Amino acid sequence: MKTSGREIMWNLHPPAATIMYSLFCVVALVFAWGVWQKVGAYRSGRAEREDRLDNLWGRTLDALRIGIGQRKVLETKFGGLMHLAIYSAFIVLFIATCLVAVEFDFGVRILDGDFYLAFKLFANTFGLVLLAGVLVALARRSLFRPEGLTKDGDDLLQLFLILAIGVTGFLIEAVRLAATKPGAAPVSYVSNAIAPLFAGVPMGDLLAAHRALWWTHLLLAFGFLACIPMSKMFHMATGTANIFLRTSRPKGALQPIPNIEDEEKIGVSDVLDFTWKQLLSSDACTKCGRCQDECPAHAAEMPLSPRDVVLKTRDQACRDIYRSLVPSTAAVDGKTGKPVVTPFAFGILSPDEIWSCTTCRACMQACPVLVEHIDMIVDVRRGYVSNSKIPDGARTALKKMGDTGNPWGLPQDDRIRWAEGLDVPVAADKKEFEYLYWPGCAGSYDPRNQKVTRTIASLLGRAGVNYAVLGLEETCCGAFARPMGEEGLFQLGMVEMVKEIFASHKVRKVITQCPHCFNTFRKEYPQFGVNVEAIHHTVLLRDLIAQGRLSPSKPFNRSVAFHDPCYLGRHNDIYDAPREAIGSVPGIAIKEMEKRRERGFCCGGGGGGMWLEMPGKRINHLRFSQAMRTGADAVGSSCPYCLIMFDDAAKFNNLDESVQTKDIAEIIADSL
Repeated sequence: MKTSGREIMWNLHPPAATIMYSLFCVVALVFAWGVWQKVGAYRSGRAEREDRLDNLWGRTLDALRIGIGQRKVLETKFGGLMHLAIYSAFIVLFIATCLVAVEFDFGVRILDGDFYLAFKLFANTFGLVLLAGVLVALARRSLFRPEGLTKDGDDLLQLFLILAIGVTGFLIEAVRLAATKPGAAPVSYVSNAIAPLFAGVPMGDLLAAHRALWWTHLLLAFGFLACIPMSKMFHMATGTANIFLRTSRPKGALQPIPNIEDEEKIGVSDVLDFTWKQLLSSDACTKCGRCQDECPAHAAEMPLSPRDVVLKTRDQACRDIYRSLVPSTAAVDGKTGKPVVTPFAFGILSPDEIWSCTTCRACMQACPVLVEHIDMIVDVRRGYVSNSKIPDGARTALKKMGDTGNPWGLPQDDRIRWAEGLDVPVAADKKEFEYLYWPGCAGSYDPRNQKVTRTIASLLGRAGVNYAVLGLEETCCGAFARPMGEEGLFQLGMVEMVKEIFASHKVRKVITQCPHCFNTFRKEYPQFGVNVEAIHHTVLLRDLIAQGRLSPSKPFNRSVAFHDPCYLGRHNDIYDAPREAIGSVPGIAIKEMEKRRERGFCCGGGGGGMWLEMPGKRINHLRFSQAMRTGADAVGSSCPYCLIMFDDAAKFNNLDESVQTKDIAEIIADSL
């Protein structure tokens, strides 16, 4: 006999349990059917091109830390704590419900004595936490909604359902306490506080109200469960699954297309051209808007929202499933009698939103469930390229890359003009060298960056570095061709050509001036059997200074707003080396922008943005304004494209005479 506790299914008629479990079976069938439809949708997608089940232990740890442990959710304090309140309450109350079910179904005495008192205390506390979290979420959506949150009615419906479940749960307990007045009532402190509202109500009415509330609570809970696969709440399962199935590729490496010569359809035109994992990712999206909040294109009022690309994918996949189940729902062309289908990549997704992406990785850095937005966007770009539907700027740049080996379209004979007057060793003549210095297309052809190239070469010579350049043998490595969707040109042209050149000169270490080239050699070329040690020039300069081979001594009396290039920072986690390199210069004051390091703001030049004109503001102008707000009189970076973008912004603001834009190498050289 229980020393304390209560009778489970108290005040309910004998058939109540049978009815409850019958309804539960129906709910389970509806839930299973919904999951089956979702799985069927995912399986309709293209096969994955990488192993999503390697390193099972590491994947499990990520799922536990990021998914179950909510590590990335909590990176945003207010929204994260709100979500944690709802999430943790769900877990505790689910466990509480399971304990009740185990005791009732198996006759195991669990809810008794001190454990029962602790059980009631926890249930009341986390029930209160649940209501607090839901009320804050409703207020956040209704009264002070962040821009990134959607106005989707389904989200509000789910919140109201959870609120109703929580409120009816407390009311059931309050009515029971009012009717039975148990000695353990105080531990149910929330319900006990409500119970006096029912004082004086006749016992018969209390019992009837209890039964009505119990059935209402049950139907609300079962309705909520049955709808999970068809609602946003399915992210509770798909979010953790998406984290477990995250890519094992290095950050900054796009998904390759193996045997591209034999591929019939390259890229995404229809929604089911996405891989099954990408379709699952679209259901994993929590619609929190963090990706949109961090997106520089969205901040510049361009048409892109990374969140909306994912949600449009999810919605189109759902529509396709529904039409397959109920063909009569498809709109029919009155003239042809055929179903009217809006093309996905050319209609549901607009070219402007897809080409606005700078592939800066801010969206992926912010996403709490590790959605791979860049892969999805680049796959759509691949579809545009294969269908010859790309903006003129992108078309021109890609054609020049293919025809002349550089996006400027300048002659190959001009690639080494930056070295005129310098004693620069060339690989074909030197034969033996430790490092190959790779200026890249910008460093070779852009007049502003040719100065940086000459500076780096001078610093390498001054430090006694055993290096050489390829000279006229150098060509475009494809750092921009690939994210612009031209996978064929990248794989079959540029990679093969560079691979052959590297092999002929036995290249093992490459010094890169450009973070895009650095990322390409370090992260993407190994996918095709080209393995070299890529070193960004800021890392090498930092090391040369530490070794005493370069000794900055002349003061550089300026305050420098330092900008983290996306492909050096977020794609490769190199933040300290450039800061340490210029930090060794006397007199310099490094000014940190609000958006820095992992949360740095793109200059707008990545992902093809260098050659595209998109509707909206200029991203580089926004970033330059952020730099000026630090009070700095110089902007420092370590990427040739960032330098071009900042020069443009300084001229636009008529500050090109008063505000210097400099590469880290130039600042160091000025101090020698």
